[in-house]
Amino acid sequence: MSVIVTRIGEFAFRSKISIRTIESAIGSANGTLSKAVGTDKDVQTRWIVGFMEKYPEVSPTWLLTGKGEMLNANLPVSHDMVEEPKEELVTKEAIRQKQEVIEALKKLVDSMEGQLKDKERLIQMKDQLIKELEGKRI
Repeated sequence: MSVIVTRIGEFAFRSKISIRTIESAIGSANGTLSKAVGTDKDVQTRWIVGFMEKYPEVSPTWLLTGKGEMLNANLPVSHDMVEEPKEELVTKEAIRQKQEVIEALKKLVDSMEGQLKDKERLIQMKDQLIKELEGKRI
């Protein structure tokens, strides 16, 4: 997840917005993001979601995967779309973006679940080793 925080830092730099301004906008404490930007520190998913909600101009695909452009491109106007109200277009784009975010977050959750299982196995192995070593001392 630290790469996501790095991308938030990149967005802040390019947009000439301070990390503190972003932290304030998403309702996080001072240092929540700034301590993580440029390091291998992770932040809670809720701060990533908050960022995506407050800065919808940032492409969710770019933020989560690094693929594509940083900023969402304007919707192309085609003959099919001319008759639709603008609000409906925004809604369709918002739905598409939310679907992308949901899919990316599902992948993130799957990855984190895998990491959790690995850590649980490691703890079990350490517990077993401790028991074996304690048994040898007696």
